[in-house]
Amino acid sequence: MSRLRALRYYAGAAWRRLNPTPEQAAWRRMCRLADRVPRHTRGRVQAMHYELDYVDLLSTCPQWEELFVHHSLAFRATTETPRVLDCGANIGLATLAIKRAHPKARVTAFEADPSLATVLVSNLARNDAQDVECVSAAVWTAPGEVSFLAEGSDSGAIAGVTASMAAPTIQVRAVRLRDWIAREPIDLLKLDIEGAEGDVLRDCEDVLGHVAAIHMEVHDFVPGRRQLPACLELLERAGFVTALSNLVPASWRAADTAGSPFAGPPPIWIVIVKAWRRPAAA
Repeated sequence: MSRLRALRYYAGAAWRRLNPTPEQAAWRRMCRLADRVPRHTRGRVQAMHYELDYVDLLSTCPQWEELFVHHSLAFRATTETPRVLDCGANIGLATLAIKRAHPKARVTAFEADPSLATVLVSNLARNDAQDVECVSAAVWTAPGEVSFLAEGSDSGAIAGVTASMAAPTIQVRAVRLRDWIAREPIDLLKLDIEGAEGDVLRDCEDVLGHVAAIHMEVHDFVPGRRQLPACLELLERAGFVTALSNLVPASWRAADTAGSPFAGPPPIWIVIVKAWRRPAAA
């Protein structure tokens, strides 16, 4: 980088620091508040015009940053009323971000943890998203019930699909995602289901032709059993182009280092996979 370019870069960074967008200002305010609020403490915070209930402010802050500062779920829709399935809706920030960009979007939001599902419903109702369909259930490969590790914030998971963690185990309702996809065309499928994505995606493979775009978090928490390669191969078979972004080492999770000779964070991570329909050949 030349000296002039470096000066411009640092000047721009300083300007952005002193002149934050409303989204950035809200995120900074939440982060300052999170420094004073104990983990897993319920409360309510004002973020721009949103009034949000939270269950763990420290986990809400990065969600807000990704969704409202970096617009990680932004997508182009071919209709004013895109059909969206938000799987792993947590307290509703992703759904609110989608409804902000696409006010007439037809969204179904799934949340496995019953206590979080209650907060999801209240946040959507309070913030002009009452038309969203909320389903208190885990998306899975079969309907019925599953054992669920209710971690209490944003890391709850179906028992047995990922590395174990210290969390109460409860029984929750499950729905088969394949059945929902098979009903109608889906403009955006958002999957953030804490390690169940590989199993669910395999179960849905034969109906993925109904889906135009996918935004998925792949949670590779078991070094000897990677999900990412199989997920990418499946999406390619189904006619998608894929891109990876935001690989984050999951240093907060205990993990077997799998005999690695390298220093550094454990070999477990979360990575975002974006997938969209391969253009038709000319």
